[in-house]
Amino acid sequence: MIKGMQEVIDVMEKVKADFEKVEGGLKNVIFVACGGSLASSYPARYLLNAESTNLRVAGYNSNEFVYATPKCVGKNTLVICTSTKATAETVDAVVKARSLGAVTIGLTGYADSLTAQSAQYFITYYHADEWYQDPTLVHCNSQGTALKIAFWLLKEYDNYANYDKALEAFEKMPEIYGAAYKNLKPAAAKFAMTYKDDTIWNVMGSGAAWEAVYSDAFCFFQEMQTVHCVPIHSGEYFHGAFETTDKDLAILLLKSVGRTRYLDERAEKFLDQFAGHHYVIDAKELGLDTLDESVAEYFNAMLIHPITKQFIAAMGDVRMHPMSYRRYMWKFDY
Repeated sequence: MIKGMQEVIDVMEKVKADFEKVEGGLKNVIFVACGGSLASSYPARYLLNAESTNLRVAGYNSNEFVYATPKCVGKNTLVICTSTKATAETVDAVVKARSLGAVTIGLTGYADSLTAQSAQYFITYYHADEWYQDPTLVHCNSQGTALKIAFWLLKEYDNYANYDKALEAFEKMPEIYGAAYKNLKPAAAKFAMTYKDDTIWNVMGSGAAWEAVYSDAFCFFQEMQTVHCVPIHSGEYFHGAFETTDKDLAILLLKSVGRTRYLDERAEKFLDQFAGHHYVIDAKELGLDTLDESVAEYFNAMLIHPITKQFIAAMGDVRMHPMSYRRYMWKFDY
């Protein structure tokens, strides 16, 4: 059994039993969180939307969920709220969901957190900032936990044929990521020296890798390095954003394996012609295509996310701007 999967199964079997007691059963799955925690659920949402014909799936910012609650939330809805500790808005979202009769799961870093205590069920994940330096933990974070839940839901509610292949992929990920992390150390150092002075960035990607695009832009660059960054979907690049491209703009392109790779390749072709200060991280070159093609694309972010943190953290070291620095977060009421 892969690390963390039994805990997921134990909780999800209880959740399924709850819905079997309700007329209509499970119809809606909503992931709720803020910032990086919301981004971490994107591969799970992408997977469910791509593969499920029986479940309606959505993702909401916690405060938006509280103040503009979807009308579908009720006895046929599973609400999964993610917060490492107890982000106030996310705790409020759990309380709101429970008040409307939804079944709630708190994904959290601590069993005694208010997120865990407020939900009917909770699952803990590994959360230390240095997790990305340990390949054995690559799927034990919030993203990996949400993805395990999503694959289990597909197996139970859609008779998903590739569940065993997904479990095999989880088993292979530590080896794939471990090799990439080690082999890319020189490249990360060179990246750090090349881009240390850039204060405006674009990050692009598609498919499940959108999680990494979002997290890079909002968490790693803006929150942790205090530099401006625009997240751009590769498929949307040619519908406005490409007009800002020039030879001085720092652009990070995250190339996926799978069905949306063409979108990234199209963007790369344009960058090679008109840009010049761009960098490409390719999941295929890092070995993700060794996974079964039926499930590989859903693991793009699981590989790319920690790799980009490795690169940006190296840049932070060169800039003498630690990833732990914050200007406002946790220091003021806001």
